[in-house]
Amino acid sequence: MSYRFNTALSFTQSVICGLVLSQQSFAASSTPVVVTATRTPIVNGSAITPTLVINRSDIELSQAQDLTQLLQFQAGLDIARNGGPGQTSSLFIRGTESNHTLVLVDGVEINPGTIGGAALQQINLDMVERIEIVKGPRSTLYGSDAIGGVIHIFTRRGGKGTSSQLKLGTGSDQTRTLSAAVRHDDGRFYGGVDLSLLNTGGFPARRGASTDSGYSNTSINARIGHRGKRFTTELSHWESRGNTEYFGFFLDPLDQDYQNAVSAFTVKGAINNRWGTTIKLSHMVDRIIQNQGGDFATTRRTVFDWQNDFQLNANNLVTVGALLSNQSTRATSFGNTLGEDIDENAAYAQLQSQHGRHQLTLGIRANNHDAFGSYTTWDTGYAYQATPALLLSAMVGTGFRAPDSTDRFGFGGNPNLEPETSRNIEWVARYQMGMGQTFSLSAFQNNLDQLISFDDPDGFLGPIPGRNKNIDKARIRGIEASYSLDRHPWKLNIQATLQDPENRNAGNQLARRAKQSLTVNAAYTGRHYRTGFDALVTSERPDSDFSNTVNSGYTLINFYAEKKLTPSWWLRGRIENLFDQNYTLADQFNTRGRAAFIEIQYKQTKDG
Repeated sequence: MSYRFNTALSFTQSVICGLVLSQQSFAASSTPVVVTATRTPIVNGSAITPTLVINRSDIELSQAQDLTQLLQFQAGLDIARNGGPGQTSSLFIRGTESNHTLVLVDGVEINPGTIGGAALQQINLDMVERIEIVKGPRSTLYGSDAIGGVIHIFTRRGGKGTSSQLKLGTGSDQTRTLSAAVRHDDGRFYGGVDLSLLNTGGFPARRGASTDSGYSNTSINARIGHRGKRFTTELSHWESRGNTEYFGFFLDPLDQDYQNAVSAFTVKGAINNRWGTTIKLSHMVDRIIQNQGGDFATTRRTVFDWQNDFQLNANNLVTVGALLSNQSTRATSFGNTLGEDIDENAAYAQLQSQHGRHQLTLGIRANNHDAFGSYTTWDTGYAYQATPALLLSAMVGTGFRAPDSTDRFGFGGNPNLEPETSRNIEWVARYQMGMGQTFSLSAFQNNLDQLISFDDPDGFLGPIPGRNKNIDKARIRGIEASYSLDRHPWKLNIQATLQDPENRNAGNQLARRAKQSLTVNAAYTGRHYRTGFDALVTSERPDSDFSNTVNSGYTLINFYAEKKLTPSWWLRGRIENLFDQNYTLADQFNTRGRAAFIEIQYKQTKDG
């Protein structure tokens, strides 16, 4: 594996050198605006904290069926998946835990309050306009769970006028897809509805199983809004629901129903030319119902979030906000029942300042949580524009994760648990090489403390029962390098991560987190077609803290293409796992071999 990784890295370096030398052959491109790093709109590439953007064009070309498949081809984001479509998935950003990533849908957290991270495998990409990924702690702006980073999903919106679309797809494993959308925007009133259906026979999720693990997903995204002279009001709803088949410990066939939903009412506008305000009232639901044994887990969370942005002068922007949250969790697992209602209040403030070549951000957040009382996080960042092309920056920040209901009241529950904490430091150099090319190099270290672990000194059947305690520590050190090219007709993104995710208690490598990963995302746009590929090379990683199993490194390549048949009709195709690589994401669980998919889409827009 080491030879394959080094060979791929050397090849990538040669590609970068060739592209830099030929930069004069490409034409200009636009730079996107991002909001996740600071909660305010900024030009991507100018922020102290780098943000990775996956836009709608990238999503359509990739033809990924869910968010997990898409994120797998981003270096530094390790994915573990218990089988195929719809199966439980975990995301590890820069070596942090799977429940250390905060996931937002249109600014609303969808992480459950019971156990584990957000249900990335249930997010149908037909509903998604773009995705912003911020690595490193963002607890100062977003609260609990944002220790490793933030994944922010923005759902589909229409442009001016009236648009409609219809898409049909089919492929391997008896996969069938159907999606339709209608959107309208006349400048004052706007709205739209997106509907998507996915059904697949799948393949056996567990090794040794003889029957397929089917999966169905029905997703809807709807909104209606009005733009007034000063304020815009909007009512929105996103929902994903369906059924997942899987296998129990003894390969007994099981299935569960799931629901993930976010409803929000948002008012946004300007009090005056220096004061902007956003009020968002949201309600989130995360529900799983096991259909054979009656186990279930439900989280309901209602949040009032009020953000105010004050432009003090041309150089200084202050953001001040308050958040009131009520969370209800109910669950039954293997006969153990829990229920908890949690109130959380928070206030946050951030200063963004720019003077000449110097940028500075300062942030602080005060949290008051029913489970553990008060807790404060902070972060600061400084950037220096050394030359018109070179930006140097450094960041220090803290993060935390509140113990969830299962930690406190499930098996081994301990109601006296404290928050898991982190302190991260990072240095970044970003060089704009001109002609749509950017090179970035970063070094980081994240120290994790108070990690919750099950402590059972006398063994499972011993006289003193085990329980959860804040006893584990971890340290993740790493270097990331990336090169991006966005010049017609080429688009290329290369990322490489070298990291050391270490369990400080045992002195070994953290489970399911690779030390080396490399990704290449490449696309070429012709007159009436586009084609490209995603490639991932990753090194070996231990499967679990409770076994000696090591999952081997692997190379995975997906190929895709699309053809514009008429101004309104598109034909797309994808070959997944092009070279039929046999690889493992989680021990005892299967992964998909070579598979093919095809879809046809109709799109029409009428100017308003």
